[in-house]
Parts: sequence; structure tokens; C-alpha cells
Amino acid sequence: MFLTAARMEQRAMRRNPLLLVNSGMLPAVFLVTAVETGRPGPEDAAALVVAVALTALWGSTVWMSGGVLRRERTYGTLARCVSGVWSPYLVLLGKSLGATVTSVGAILVSTGVTAAALGLPLSVSHPGWIVASLVVLVCSGTALGALVSCLFLVTRNGLIWSHALMYPVFALGGLLIPVNALPESLRWVPDLISLHWIKDCMVGAATGDVTIAPLGVATLLTLVYLSVAGFAYRRSVAWSRKEGTLDLA
Repeated sequence: MFLTAARMEQRAMRRNPLLLVNSGMLPAVFLVTAVETGRPGPEDAAALVVAVALTALWGSTVWMSGGVLRRERTYGTLARCVSGVWSPYLVLLGKSLGATVTSVGAILVSTGVTAAALGLPLSVSHPGWIVASLVVLVCSGTALGALVSCLFLVTRNGLIWSHALMYPVFALGGLLIPVNALPESLRWVPDLISLHWIKDCMVGAATGDVTIAPLGVATLLTLVYLSVAGFAYRRSVAWSRKEGTLDLA
């Protein structure tokens, strides 16, 4: 059931124009803008490309995998998702996985093509670590998507919350904006975001400076996201039923 839900979400996403915007156009625009403001050298090119890809993934997570339950409500299939025979949380995770895998694939293609067109000097010193980082990235994106979906389940103002969630991470997530450029009082924020740690691991794998600590922290944060998402999903369903925000018909 988990894999079936993932495949169904992947098929649905291929027809969604937001996939083209968030996973295709957004990383290309970010990368072109960043390069034109200051062309990076060989050591900084990998960090820039990874930061752009992960920033685009967060935007795609909020709108795509984070909007799974919102789309179910729109299609009139939300009732079956939250009250079927199979675990509703298992179905949500499957759909979130399908959305995340599709988004990651599109972002990698868009970022790679744009970087090649711009002639950025990229190299990969440890491909194995890149693959391991991508696995953790998909798992973390799936967990974050499920967590964000729970918020949209208890409110009909999902579009407003999408904007409210997206831009703070863009600014404070330690991705495109370095941590040392943030105000001192806010430099702890990136430590709570798994994408920041995955960025450190992927940049190290590309440049040859590999350490296992960032990937380990990202894995622990992903497990925390999954646990919180499971708890939040159960509470969200109960709360939305009580308040009448869960549209079952």
C-alpha cells in the first residue's frame, strides 16, 4: 500500500504545473541569479549548486508533498485517506515519498543542466557519499512533507501557510545564505533543519572533505520529523473532525 500510494502520487505530479515551476524553473532561476551576482570559483561552485538544489527542494516540499492532503480534499478523496482500511499515516508517507522522489529528480536535472550551461567547474570526489546523502535527503523530504501536510489538514488557509513556511527557511535555513551571515541570535536555527546538514555532507563529498557527523545529524533530525509527523497527523485528524475543518464529503 505504501508503494502504491507513492506511485499514484508520482503519476499525479507529472500533470501538476507546480512541478515545472518549483522543481524545474526555480532552481534554474536561483542558480543563474547567484552566478550573475558573483561567479564562484572551483571551491565555491559545488556549495552554490547544492545550496540552490536544496533551497528549491524546500519550496517544492511545501507546495508538493506538503500539499498532499490539501489536494486530497480538493479531489474529494480525503475521507478515504484518513478512514480507510490501511493506516492513514502509511498512505500519507507513501504519497509524500512519491512527491519527494519526483521533485528531487526534477531538481537534479534542472540544476545539472543549468550548471553545465553556465560552465561551472564541478567535480565529485566521493560519489558514494553523494548517493548516501541523496537517500537521507529523500527520507528527510518525505518526513518534512508529511509534517507540513498535517498543518494544512486543520486549516482551509493552506495557501497562506505555504508562503509563511517557505521564506523563513530560505532566509534562515543556512542554505543560500551562510550561517555566519545570519544575526548571532538566529544562528541556531539552521541546526534544527536537516537540509542544512545534508548540504554540508554533499559539499564535503564533492570537494573531498568528507565527515560522517553532518549525515548522522541529518538522519537523527529526519527520525524526529517522522515521529512528530506521526503524532501530529493523529492529533490533526482528531482536531479537524472536532472543529469541522475536515471535509469528508
